[in-house]
Amino acid sequence: MKYAFLLLLAAIAAQADPVVSEIEWEPACDGATIELVSDHGQMMSVRAMAVHSAVTTEWTIHYLDGRPVTAEFRESERGRVTEGENAGDYTGVNRLKRLQTFKWQGEGFMVEDKALRESLEGILVKVQAARDKEAKPRSSD
Repeated sequence: MKYAFLLLLAAIAAQADPVVSEIEWEPACDGATIELVSDHGQMMSVRAMAVHSAVTTEWTIHYLDGRPVTAEFRESERGRVTEGENAGDYTGVNRLKRLQTFKWQGEGFMVEDKALRESLEGILVKVQAARDKEAKPRSSD
């Protein structure tokens, strides 16, 4: 009975919640962050979102066994009230303008559009820097 209880505790401990952390992405009117989700040190997902005055841009990168598999880019036009007392205010309804999905191809994502490629590469660099910083042993002062 004692061993069964210990096995149960070990199984529960092994099923820890994913770790979610956030880092800054790029300058944007209403903020831009990159959310990193990992489990037991393995990356699971990256979601970058920048909210500008007219558009919202998002990248979602999915991982399998700690390796990137797909990257999805979304660009949405932020809806605004066009008439009346509240003209210019955001409606909260955003119209999807662009959606593209890319598959990891050996050494990276094959993104032909230069601006999108640079955006995605910038995110991947920031994610790697955050992971390196996280993995770096802390010095004891």
